[in-house]
Amino acid sequence: MKTRNDNRLNTQNGSRSMFKLCAAALFLFQAGCGGGGGSSSPSVTAVAPATPAAQVQSSSNAFKVVSDDYGVEQATYLSATKSDLGIILRAAVASSMTDPDFRTVARIDILDPQAVSASGVYSLGAATPGPAPFAGSLYIFNGHQSTLLRTIGGTISFTAFGADSGNKVSGSFSAIVEDGNDNALPKATYTVAGTFDYALESVGPVLPAAAPVAPNAAVQYQANCASCHALGTLDPTANGAPELALKGGEMNGRFTADLPGHQGITLAATDITDLKVLLNVN
Repeated sequence: MKTRNDNRLNTQNGSRSMFKLCAAALFLFQAGCGGGGGSSSPSVTAVAPATPAAQVQSSSNAFKVVSDDYGVEQATYLSATKSDLGIILRAAVASSMTDPDFRTVARIDILDPQAVSASGVYSLGAATPGPAPFAGSLYIFNGHQSTLLRTIGGTISFTAFGADSGNKVSGSFSAIVEDGNDNALPKATYTVAGTFDYALESVGPVLPAAAPVAPNAAVQYQANCASCHALGTLDPTANGAPELALKGGEMNGRFTADLPGHQGITLAATDITDLKVLLNVN
């Protein structure tokens, strides 16, 4: 079973803040909030969130992965919600907040908005020397209900931040993600960096519409991989064929663009990127 850790607690504001953050963490752990994850807890299952009446439809929200060693799926729907438990920024594959097939790609949870500055830089994952710990968590779910990916380091920064409806929440992140699906020790780590720009209490599709998985990926898989491998529900080959599901990150060590790689196969840079995403979402 693919599992995912959840919730880091901020202790900067004393016992009153600790109580609030513990309540938030417990709620997020139990409900999943449309896809969770994080740094140290057991499995969290993602659920499609309902659309609060106060939210407005917006196509101006943005979430962009600008550097990706792992293979993260493109989001097609974004939401920025707020409750007494904090602020949640979602990037998902969905048609609406009530889509029964709502799949979270990435999620930024801000459990203590008062601990975030519009010009602040914060550390992710385990506490390390440098920036103050982020009062929340960044999770990479990559379209799965749960996953063994853990954010273990990196930073998140903000260029605009407000906690009221309509306020901008903007910034960037560079997260170091550990792949718990890797049986080797130490486990493989990848860097996923991106930018985000949300209006609080708004939801809407990504425009122009993005293809979650490039059509070219399935073509490349059938041409170069299917004769020897299986791939989740896309290609459930029997007879013990080596399974490639969630192994897109391993392509980093097996292929270099335009040079013969694994089994003498030569792939272009776009082929490698597309295949990494296809493998990691199955």
